[in-house]
Amino acid sequence: MGEEKEVSLSLPGEWALKQAFGPVLGELGEDMKKLYARGRDKILIAGYKKIKNKKDGKSANLRVTRDVFWNGSFTDDSICAEYFGGILASSRSDDGKDDSGVFYIDLIKSLSSNQLKAHYLIYTALNQLLIVNSEKANLNPGQSKEVNKETVYLSFVEFNEILENADLGRELHALYSKGLISSFQTSSHKISDEQVLPYIEVNPTPLGIQLYAVAHNELAKWRNYATYNFGEFSEVKKAEYYDQSIENLAKRI
Repeated sequence: MGEEKEVSLSLPGEWALKQAFGPVLGELGEDMKKLYARGRDKILIAGYKKIKNKKDGKSANLRVTRDVFWNGSFTDDSICAEYFGGILASSRSDDGKDDSGVFYIDLIKSLSSNQLKAHYLIYTALNQLLIVNSEKANLNPGQSKEVNKETVYLSFVEFNEILENADLGRELHALYSKGLISSFQTSSHKISDEQVLPYIEVNPTPLGIQLYAVAHNELAKWRNYATYNFGEFSEVKKAEYYDQSIENLAKRI
């Protein structure tokens, strides 16, 4: 009960929420009350924080809003709130008729919280690597052949710890099956006769970049993935060890 009260107290006021999302919240009526309150509130808070101009008069799309809460409210995992909240915020338009977010909802609801964490870890790491590399400034995220050539190496041990010792093969195969990564492998790099570095090697996709941008309410900037810093989710742990070459990853660690 204490935790639920804390979430409720941190919610923006009813007037502020209506201003940000329009009349769609009221239109959901009784269905809204049946949703898992804690998960619902976390989505609202996450989505609200992603809106830069809350007084622009835009409204969230009714179809997207219904699917976001119906599919996302029955978990209080922060990563789920961030992704569903991002889609809710990105569905806002002048007339509230933009329902393009439905496609991304289908992707997110088909992934477990660990699979969403894996997606977040991979694309946050690659984004941070690309934006500081001037040679990648002209990378076109809309071209699969260009994007698929990019590689990010991550520490297997750290990745596994963040996903709480999940079956990484299963989680990465899920991302691959949804077109969110183009290939992956786990292996080890020999550092010395006594030491080896277990690592994960992943190649991204345009769709994976789009989903990452949507989660940040920055879909319009997905083509700027190599030059725009999408930032981080404050309540979701990110990887500390990653690089675009295995040799540099070994040096970092």
